[in-house]
Amino acid sequence: MTSYWKPVALSITLIAVILWWLFPSANDGLYDEGMHNFAIEDTSAITSIMIWDRSPDTVILRKHGQKWEVNGLHPARKGAVDEILETLYRIRLRSIPQQAAVKNILTQLAVHGKQVTIYAGDQVVKQFQVGSETMDMLGTYMLMQGYSQPVATHIPGFNGFLSSRFFLREDLWRSRNLFPHSSAIVGMSILYSENPQGSFSMNDQKQFTTISGLSMINGMASQAMMKAIQSAKYEGMIIPSDKVWNKLDSIGKTRPAILIEVSYGDGSQASMSCYHVPGGEDIIAADGTILEHDPDRFYALLSDGRSALVQRYGLQHLLKTSLDLGFPMQ
Repeated sequence: MTSYWKPVALSITLIAVILWWLFPSANDGLYDEGMHNFAIEDTSAITSIMIWDRSPDTVILRKHGQKWEVNGLHPARKGAVDEILETLYRIRLRSIPQQAAVKNILTQLAVHGKQVTIYAGDQVVKQFQVGSETMDMLGTYMLMQGYSQPVATHIPGFNGFLSSRFFLREDLWRSRNLFPHSSAIVGMSILYSENPQGSFSMNDQKQFTTISGLSMINGMASQAMMKAIQSAKYEGMIIPSDKVWNKLDSIGKTRPAILIEVSYGDGSQASMSCYHVPGGEDIIAADGTILEHDPDRFYALLSDGRSALVQRYGLQHLLKTSLDLGFPMQ
């Protein structure tokens, strides 16, 4: 071999060794493109997503038309569904773990991993396990069904891990809308037990009723109130692990500070009763006195059985009084 070809041959050999080390051949069972092909190009074709683990907890997201539901019972939170669909579209291979680490990764996946199955109709599109984050917190270990080699995945441009997007708590998947009914609203009322003069009711004929008599509400104010009902959301659901959970029955037997009732065109009704959250040493007024109640939050008991924590700020467009609406009496 001439001296000219020796450096070229050496370079080719070196490149071949590097490529073999980074990407073992499919024949040795370590590398195959299918083991990291988690991305789904057409997420609009996805009709259901099932996530479960060894606890066993299970979440099934199912698409009906353009809307999603959780476990066949509740409307799903749009933001959470959009995020997992984006993840399935953008997920890419980040790295292949060193073989010395594979055993520990597989053990972690077997014990703590989340099983994910993606369907398009009755057909399984993808099936894989989601594990923990990598040491630098920028990747997530995953294992494709049918393979024994885990890989580290990521979303290009996103600095974080992906396992938190495949969560199992049903309450976190559920829509946070307080009044999720799809039928048209034909009437509503708000009763303030501590401010009766501010209570009112109205219907879709723009008739506005206060504690003192009748008034006509203009169309813009009526539409704004109806929109506020449809968009009202809670801060978080109250679940059995919350300290207040065991007190909800006794709370529900007291007089609510605010009672909101909504009537729908299909004859159904919904309501929300709001109760004061107790104050404490960390709930202090501007003058330094300790407040009896949290001025910013309420416990909310809904007629569909949910219990939630709601923010006064989040309901600012809904918690109006007759004085706020400011319509002259007839």
